[in-house]
Amino acid sequence: MGDIPRELVALFEPQVEQLGMRLERRGGIWTGKASGTAASGSMWLCAPAPHCLVLCHDVIPLEDMPLFEGSLGPYACACTMGDDAVVCSRDCGLPMRLLGCDGYRLRDEVATFVEHGPRSLSSRLLAGHAYRSRSVILLPDFFDELDRSYPGEFGGLFSAFEGSWGPKAKGAIRHALANIPASPPLGPGGSLGLLSTVTSLVASLAADGRNASQDDCTLVSHARRLLSAAVEEGDAPPSVDALARRLYVSRSRLCDAFRREMGQSVGAYARQLRMERACRLLEDGNRSVSEVAVLLGYPSPSAFCHAFSDFTGMPPRAWRERAAMEDGAPTRCTR
Repeated sequence: MGDIPRELVALFEPQVEQLGMRLERRGGIWTGKASGTAASGSMWLCAPAPHCLVLCHDVIPLEDMPLFEGSLGPYACACTMGDDAVVCSRDCGLPMRLLGCDGYRLRDEVATFVEHGPRSLSSRLLAGHAYRSRSVILLPDFFDELDRSYPGEFGGLFSAFEGSWGPKAKGAIRHALANIPASPPLGPGGSLGLLSTVTSLVASLAADGRNASQDDCTLVSHARRLLSAAVEEGDAPPSVDALARRLYVSRSRLCDAFRREMGQSVGAYARQLRMERACRLLEDGNRSVSEVAVLLGYPSPSAFCHAFSDFTGMPPRAWRERAAMEDGAPTRCTR
């Protein structure tokens, strides 16, 4: 499929194979018609930008058949679906939020959703039913590139596709999907027109006045929960890059939001969590310094002692002795 990322190809490849489609490239557009005994109908698709796919299909199975689909990773989607496609999507477990067509030049239901990771799906197609849809599919990398070019302007937009949209955002989504033609735009500028539709949609959603502070709060809350769970389970806290991947945001987006909400960096907060648990374990008095180091996921007691001394200003043993001398009142574990 040329330069279309494998994560996007995986979203339509099973349909192509099971419905007997044969795709052919015509400029920047891929088109195909069902052939054989499985189904009738057509499909077309275009990747107008890296990490973005516009996909349209309108097919009628000629016999009842199972349909197996899947994803290789996270993606966000805005789409229209006919009634039969809605039923099929619900049966296979897609987490759709229906927006309604609201009479906006659309006869089909409008929905958005986010898939958060690899998944295999199955549903049943019924003979003689029409399964039609048009979709804009965006990978997290699409938003990461926007964030690098326009820092802070598109933060939280990926996860917004699984939330509730305001009236203006719903209108922008319906308008964009209505501008995607049922037939492939094979004339000059067809791919560029699709790119314009996608970028206009994303820009409109970013400018819709969503509560960015609430997005930051939710993002940071998830990050804190992941960091706390790692520390309590005795693992080293995830790196900033690993945390950003888990939360499907860019590194800069996570760092900026975390500093705004918490007043410190992700790394400083993770160290604080680790040292606070170290203090609790040392107060217990039943564990050696080596055992505490293991419970906190440090590679060696010396590495733990160095980190603890750097954070509190005293070695672990001295901190425990001081805490014990203060009539059972624990010494505050801070810098």
